[in-house]
Amino acid sequence: MEEMRVYIIWGFLGSGKTTLINHLLSTYWVDKRVVIIENESGTTSVDSLLLRSKDYHVWDITSGCVCCTLRHELPRVIKEIKESVHPDLVLVEPSGLASLEDLIRMPELAINGFISLVDVGMYPLLRRLNPTFYQRQFALSPVIVLTKTERVEADEVEAVREALLGIQNQSKIVSDYRSLCKNDWDELWAYSCHNRWDAGGVMYAKVSEISYGVQTISVTSPFDSCFFEQLFNRINNLIPKAIIRAKGVIPDSGKWQKLDYVNGKATWEEFVLSEEGSDKSFLSVWYDKSQAYVADWLATFVNATEETCSIEDLDIDDTELYRYLGFDISRPDAYLLDFIQRLKQEALSICVPRFGYRLLPGEAKDKRSVVLSGQTFTPDGIIVRYLRDSDFFATIVASVGAELDKWITEKRSGGDVMEAFVADALGSTIVEAIVSWGLSRLAAKMGKLEFKISNSYSPGYCGWDVAEQRLFFSLLPDKFCGISLTDSCLMLPIKSVSALVGIGKNVEKKPYGCAICRKKDCFKRKEVRQLV
Repeated sequence: MEEMRVYIIWGFLGSGKTTLINHLLSTYWVDKRVVIIENESGTTSVDSLLLRSKDYHVWDITSGCVCCTLRHELPRVIKEIKESVHPDLVLVEPSGLASLEDLIRMPELAINGFISLVDVGMYPLLRRLNPTFYQRQFALSPVIVLTKTERVEADEVEAVREALLGIQNQSKIVSDYRSLCKNDWDELWAYSCHNRWDAGGVMYAKVSEISYGVQTISVTSPFDSCFFEQLFNRINNLIPKAIIRAKGVIPDSGKWQKLDYVNGKATWEEFVLSEEGSDKSFLSVWYDKSQAYVADWLATFVNATEETCSIEDLDIDDTELYRYLGFDISRPDAYLLDFIQRLKQEALSICVPRFGYRLLPGEAKDKRSVVLSGQTFTPDGIIVRYLRDSDFFATIVASVGAELDKWITEKRSGGDVMEAFVADALGSTIVEAIVSWGLSRLAAKMGKLEFKISNSYSPGYCGWDVAEQRLFFSLLPDKFCGISLTDSCLMLPIKSVSALVGIGKNVEKKPYGCAICRKKDCFKRKEVRQLV
């Protein structure tokens, strides 16, 4: 019986390791019994799901610390596979953050061959990210396979090839692995097995020096096919090279898609998930640890975020309440004040305030439209002008909650006109206080990143067609913050607000005012006319 063989395919994030494995399993090793060991630095492995969907035998080693996990787990796992599965060979796909040096120098691990992959388009980035570390890995690589060469010019491929030979002139470099026959592969594996050398004068660099973090995000909000590429590129334009790599498994139009983002480009691949992975929808993102806030910030783009808000958090302005009740200059008398305050306390005791938002890539398309994640909105030109300098946007929603909304409805149907009037004004005042609280939270978060926010603008304001609420809510999860839309695009609970906010380095908060609004039946406009 032939001895089980162990091979390693190493490469940086997004270099094409899984693509090469698929090619080898369908050609060179098509008649072999193969077990693939997937070592992922995220909490969930996209590549494992993809390989399992093709009925390959996959074992997972999920990393905490990449080097430590592999060093302790890999020999044990290989021994277990040998004793329980008895395959012809084991193929190890280490994490894109793993050290090749740590792998090939494990004394308890017998390796029959190893190949390093280099994405030609990513090579300049590797040299910038951690030049000493990667120079050492390439110096230790007898065989280097160049990938994605079809995406760049021939002279760029040749330049990378010459650079790698300058690091290790004994390396065999393959520019088109799809053209290799079985004998070619046999020779490459044998060459890598029999040619082990040190890294020359390149000093040792531990894997811990690679300053990348990874976060896996469960995807629950809707998106369109161009959403992620626009998002990642926009973030990287604002914070250069903050996001190094992303990949995920996401449903789209009833089908599963594998998303791959690397070097500024997102690609999609449709595939059928095995039953084991049928409930998974997630995105793993690798980012520069020096920009650690990016991971949490990114999650607010991928999914809508509801902020925890209590009634004690709100600054409910009685002056604003009195304005809703028609008291601009004068104040209610003592009897009416007592009446209002009694209802106010009753309302506050049952109110469950809710506020949420989702950050979205977008831009002002022209003077009268804004495109958010593929959806075109047509607010008034004045609003578009105020949002023009936004780097991205936030869709926000706020609600007094179903309990208070029910209380207001009961007051309206109770027959007491004054109670109904005050209850309605209380609902309006409280929801505006929720919006103010939420915007202050959003401004504080964005301020940490040196971004500013605009005022919020709602459908219905300044002539913005209320019917666009439907587009607005299509960007949010169903019944987000407990809010739903009627057929006429009104929100339930009735005392709810939706709005668009611009966010950016150069955004200015323009004041509200009747001068910019064309709405003729607004009560505030009528008040201004009466005062004049």
